Amino acid sequence: MKKFYTLLFALLCAATMVAQQPNVARNQSVKKAPANAAAFSFSDIQNWTGEGSNVAAMGLKWTGSENTIVFGYRFEGTKTGEDMAIDIVANNPRLFMLMQSGTAYGSAIGGFGWDADNNGFSLKTEDNVVTPDEKGIYYITQGYSFDSYSCASEGDYWNSGWYQGFWSYNLAEGDSPSNMNWASTGCSGRTLTDKSWDLWIYSSMTGAGEWGALVSAPSNQTPTAVEDVEATKTVAGVKYVNLAGQMSETAFSGVNIVVTTYTDGTTSTVKVIK
Repeated sequence: MKKFYTLLFALLCAATMVAQQPNVARNQSVKKAPANAAAFSFSDIQNWTGEGSNVAAMGLKWTGSENTIVFGYRFEGTKTGEDMAIDIVANNPRLFMLMQSGTAYGSAIGGFGWDADNNGFSLKTEDNVVTPDEKGIYYITQGYSFDSYSCASEGDYWNSGWYQGFWSYNLAEGDSPSNMNWASTGCSGRTLTDKSWDLWIYSSMTGAGEWGALVSAPSNQTPTAVEDVEATKTVAGVKYVNLAGQMSETAFSGVNIVVTTYTDGTTSTVKVIK
């Protein structure tokens, strides 16, 4: 009997370790790729981050989103799934991530958020509002406490968790993600190759939801009023105004009102996020 309890204790410890190791695959619930996976390719992606001759993609499916939103990534040299996630979040003002780095097993990503209505995003934990760093990343330092975070802004997409639910990590290679399968490692142990696909879907402990159709995230390129100018008009100047009313010849970080003045005396304005 003593041996039985000793063995049972060892198995429970091992299960706990597996649940906490960022570089151990946790998901056994996602079996099928998105329905349009075979038809969706890198040429369909409008939102790109980075530079280089190699391409990769990251898809995110929240429980509250109809579709799986896809971001493109260009790179050179050695990059990991963690590198791609951090760089894409940093390059997209509407995208946020909750993670714990520096563990013995690499980094753990426990939450993704998307400012769906494009009017601001915030998180809270235990009734306290928390703030991300300049890249849009919320860091925790210990305990894998991802389950305690919730979205404080209505209308946005947010899922986080570790014990009550988690982000399932799935990988594919090639022109499309039709050959998707479970990851055998966490994102910090995942080395990207040309035409890598990293697909994340939030999963409860009883199973993941269905993938939505793959769709490109909206372009993150800063538009200018010059692109909307009629052929008969000539641009005289462009000014950028931030939410504090300050004006500049170049774009501010964050929300900008772009005021374009034409030689015929007319003006146009457009709101952009840099």
